[in-house]
Amino acid sequence: MAKAIRPQGLQGFARRGGIGAAITLAPQPSRAELQSAVDAVYRQLLNRSVLASERLVIPESQLSNGQLTVAEFVAAVAASPLFQERLQRLAPLRAASAAYLSLLGRAAQPAEVSRFLTTRAQVGQAAAVEALLSSKEYAMAFSSDRVPVIRGLDTSDGQPLSTVNRTASLYGGNAALNPSPRQAL
Repeated sequence: MAKAIRPQGLQGFARRGGIGAAITLAPQPSRAELQSAVDAVYRQLLNRSVLASERLVIPESQLSNGQLTVAEFVAAVAASPLFQERLQRLAPLRAASAAYLSLLGRAAQPAEVSRFLTTRAQVGQAAAVEALLSSKEYAMAFSSDRVPVIRGLDTSDGQPLSTVNRTASLYGGNAALNPSPRQAL
């Protein structure tokens, strides 16, 4: 019993240590900076690193050539079968939560979950994801050159504390494990 009531640290806020630094891609990025941004997008949206066969070669090339912004690359990954199937495999409420956590970096409010699920049911999942990417919040938080990152663990004006708590409960860390070649076969 004493072990059950022993106070521990702030568990949700301790998870902040696992969140990587926000990556903003410079106008003329080095190859290493570009690769770091691409890998960060995959980790944020898919919650893992991708295998070589899963990489979106054309959008990656367009990003490196300056034909795409980071926001457009994020949109390409979000529209890809990798991300769409990830959401499709989840129960509807979890899919909405995963979409908000991946794309906006925070847990969704109940009204936002309802709006996401309504859009998903009426127009399709891709349209619900696109609505998040074209939102004013996404533009203000990440602009066109910044990789989305978990940001819902910080308090800010207008954000209820319940969002911070839900984000902490949803965010389990970004393992980004790379399967060994034997596992990939």
